[in-house]
Amino acid sequence: MLFPMFILTLVVLSLQELQVDFERFEQLSGFDYYNSTVRVRKYNRTAVTLNGTLELLKPLSKSVIVSTDLFHSSLGNQQFNHYPMKFPTREVCDFMNTIYTDYREYLEDVINLPDENECPIAPRVIVLNNKIFPSKAVPSFFPAGLWKVYAISSLNDVEIMRFEVIIKVKNDLI
Repeated sequence: MLFPMFILTLVVLSLQELQVDFERFEQLSGFDYYNSTVRVRKYNRTAVTLNGTLELLKPLSKSVIVSTDLFHSSLGNQQFNHYPMKFPTREVCDFMNTIYTDYREYLEDVINLPDENECPIAPRVIVLNNKIFPSKAVPSFFPAGLWKVYAISSLNDVEIMRFEVIIKVKNDLI
């Protein structure tokens, strides 16, 4: 009796889907490296998108290191706790190559991204037109709630840029 209940639980958990929506996207520092007009906007009654441009003002070489910090608010009340999971800290060119390797299918409609293996990354304007968060990129075991992600770039151990992205993760079964 216990084994069929275990199998049923596994089936139900594998069927659950997450809905992930952008809540906020903000550039906190690094205005001499980046100029962002990216904003979260309500696209229609059910979709929230990112829209705008991200202008890279200076070339980024291998000496620029990208790191992330994640924070979770399980109740969605902005009381965030630091979360131990993060993307690996890497130099910017390796970071972009990892993004291409793992998330290429979600970047196809982003205009003017750097080419794969481009290093240094030349100044450019990257355009996001009504980009919906790719929910399939998030593992199904990801906890529901609000998530705050800091993307941080450093040069010689000095922070040169920080972006804050807040997303809302909802489990369809709850």
